[in-house]
Amino acid sequence: MKSFWRGLSLCALLLLGSCATTPAESKNLPTDAEVEQYNASVPPEERIVCRDETQVGSNIPRRVCRYIADIDETSQFTRSELNRVLR
Repeated sequence: MKSFWRGLSLCALLLLGSCATTPAESKNLPTDAEVEQYNASVPPEERIVCRDETQVGSNIPRRVCRYIADIDETSQFTRSELNRVLR
């Protein structure tokens, strides 16, 4: 009976451990120093920005890196769609 509980607790630990990391978290995102070095070597339209973002429905911030051009494009699209809906 003792080995049953030991096996059950081992299974519970394995299940909890597998939930601790997701494939998105296992990506190797650049450090701030690497981002700074990259941005110094590329034209302004190809620079990237990394920041911690908290997704809707979560309290856990995740590091997200995006091109500045993509951020600007998304912002412009969102503004135009909001203006279209509010008219």
